[in-house]
Formats: sequence, structure tokens, C-alpha cells
Amino acid sequence: MGEQQHVAFRDTRGLMVYGHEPWLEMAGSHGHAGGSVDVYVKWGHNMQTDGLARKEGIAALVITPGGEKEELALADGGPDYYTLRFSTPADGFYHVVVKNTGNYVLDKEYRYHQGTRRDYPDAAHAIHYVQYAQAFVPVGHDLAGIPRQGGMELEIVPEIWRHWRAGDQIALQVQFRGKPLDTAVMDVACDGPGGYKQWKESAGEDCRIRLQAREPGRYLVVARREVREREEGVYDLLSLTATLCFLVTK
Repeated sequence: MGEQQHVAFRDTRGLMVYGHEPWLEMAGSHGHAGGSVDVYVKWGHNMQTDGLARKEGIAALVITPGGEKEELALADGGPDYYTLRFSTPADGFYHVVVKNTGNYVLDKEYRYHQGTRRDYPDAAHAIHYVQYAQAFVPVGHDLAGIPRQGGMELEIVPEIWRHWRAGDQIALQVQFRGKPLDTAVMDVACDGPGGYKQWKESAGEDCRIRLQAREPGRYLVVARREVREREEGVYDLLSLTATLCFLVTK
């Protein structure tokens, strides 16, 4: 075993005020039964890395094709990512979920402070945030199906999942506490041979967003929802985010 890698750490958690969120990128395109898979936890805005969030408040798990849940350890990776590693004993889709939670306030000058309403009673806003990052890891070849759901407060649920190619249409539904959002609007980013692009997609009458993957590359979809809920002395607003990152090939 080599020595553990030590990297310079730049904490940019406070930039979630401007839309920073975690997302997951698989190392490679698929795994093999009887092996293991690495998934990178990245942080920034719309798939543009910007430092990292501290590990405190971050938890990770994987849901196996059979529905079992296994907690995962967050290991140091590089200057702009953590690493998750898990075993893949059987073929199928493994649903990896990272959850980032905590509290912050914005003072009357809209400056960020980590803490609660109790810590800053005169703050303009006190927010409890829950951010989910999802990845569907294929283990095996020519897979098609529906990965196990995670049961999160805000979740991106595919109509079907498989190896995506340029020209495919990808149907996704945003669910809030298990029910589809008919007003969902998602940020989409794509980084491929044609360069980095970002745009928005809205849900149709069937509450699904139908994303046309026009070119190969790495895609990220981001769903956000604010809920006017409060906990006395803690927060006045619940902020939810869900991200899903995936590859599209030629």
C-alpha cells in the first residue's frame, strides 16, 4: 500500500448561496461483477468544480440491484474531489447517493455564516439545506432497467436507464417526497467535444423532462426546490437540491 495522498483543501461550502452543489462522476463507464468501482464526489456549480465542501455533514450510501443499502466511507482523493469505493458482486444498476446537510444564515447584508437562527437571531434568513447527489452505476454490459429509488426528499427518477448515446432522448422525473413535480425546471450542463454548455429543461404534461442528448459528453442535471418550512430557533426555509451526472457516448 502506498502512502495516503495529502492534498491542499479549499473550503467553498459558503458558495452554496450562489448555487454550489455536489455531484458524482464514475471512474470509467461501467463495472464488472466481482470487482469494485470508484465514484468521485465533486463540488461546484453546474459541473464546474470549485474547491470542496468539508466532510462534516456529508454521508454516502449505495443501493444494490437487490435493494440492499450499504454506507460508504468518504476518502480523500484530489484537490477537487473525494472518492467512494464499493464492491460490485452482481450485475445490475448500483444507485449511489451522497447527502450533504447543514444550516446557514444570511445576515442583513446577505453575508453567509454557518449556523442557525439560534446562533444569529437577527439574521435576515436562516436556511436548512439538504443536497443529494445521485449516480446510476452500471455493472455488466447492455443493461436496461429502472434503478432502485433512494427515497430522498428530492429525487431524480428515470423512466428507464441504459447506456446513452448521442441522439437518445432521456426521460427524467423530479419527485418531491415521493410525488412528481409538474412544475419542475432543471438546470442541464454538458461538457463534451463541442465544449461546455448549459441550459434549462421544463417538465411536460406527464411531469417528465425529456432531455435530448444531441452530442456525446458528460451531462449533469440539477433540480432545486425551496420549501417554506421552519423549525423554531433553527431555520425558516428548507432548501433541497438533487443532481444526477451521467455519460453519453457517440
